[in-house]
Amino acid sequence: MASSLEIENGTPKVLDRDRKEEEEEFSHAMQLVMSTVMSMSLQTAIELGVFNIIAKADEGAKLSSAEIVDQIDDSAGSNVRRLYSLCPGVEHVGGDMFESVPHGDAILMKWILHDWSDGHCLKILRNCYVAIPDHGNVKVVEAILPITSENSFAARSTFAFDVAMMAPNPGGKERSQQEFLALETGAGFSGIKFVCCVCNHWIMEFYK
Repeated sequence: MASSLEIENGTPKVLDRDRKEEEEEFSHAMQLVMSTVMSMSLQTAIELGVFNIIAKADEGAKLSSAEIVDQIDDSAGSNVRRLYSLCPGVEHVGGDMFESVPHGDAILMKWILHDWSDGHCLKILRNCYVAIPDHGNVKVVEAILPITSENSFAARSTFAFDVAMMAPNPGGKERSQQEFLALETGAGFSGIKFVCCVCNHWIMEFYK
């Protein structure tokens, strides 16, 4: 979006309304993306007592996610399993996705690969390859970086997420279409289908 200018004391000035409009668009886009998981996330946080832990902290205290986890009661896990039981067809299975993945006809991973380096992603995808039958597939939901420099709102949002992934996660990043194709080949899959784009995130299917 081109910014409007006004002259103030002979100096061009970017109008605040353009910046405000962009911030509102970004906020709305984030609400659309997060609306699918927000209710369950909040309910899980309540069941685990996360808000109580934050409330008991000293005023102005800054708690990291690790510090919050350390204070969660060991018995709280049963509450989370109860939440899963309320969702038909959903079962909580513990494990390490870098070691193995539960078997199934299809595997869905949303916002998982962008947390990890290419090497880690290959480990995950290879385990997924082993876990699905010959007719199965792995569904991946991630943003895709534009190949060329773009200034659209969608492109800027994806670039911002790319930087956000790099900060807390060494090797984490958003990827281009070519990078996903390289992961598909490296993990042993025979093909990948870019199905559609929803709320600036692509749904992809990896096939054996």
